[in-house]
Amino acid sequence: MTLTTEIKESLVREINICSTTINFYKKQIGALEKKHHMTTASFLVKFEKGALGDEKDFFDWYAFHKLLSSWTNTKKALQPLIK
Repeated sequence: MTLTTEIKESLVREINICSTTINFYKKQIGALEKKHHMTTASFLVKFEKGALGDEKDFFDWYAFHKLLSSWTNTKKALQPLIK
């Protein structure tokens, strides 16, 4: 399948949106790691075991991690299409 210029431009725009969103979530996660003195990997183990409590930050952190993963996967899926 041949991609038109318009489709390629749209894909590039979507990849840029992904990149911006990924950077946002990385920044949010970095701030939470610093605030709570723990890596995301450590946080996830403790959170999924129920060892951290019900603090809003923890639910946000968990959601940010899941969203970061989703946006990263979307970007990875789109990138090969514009080569």
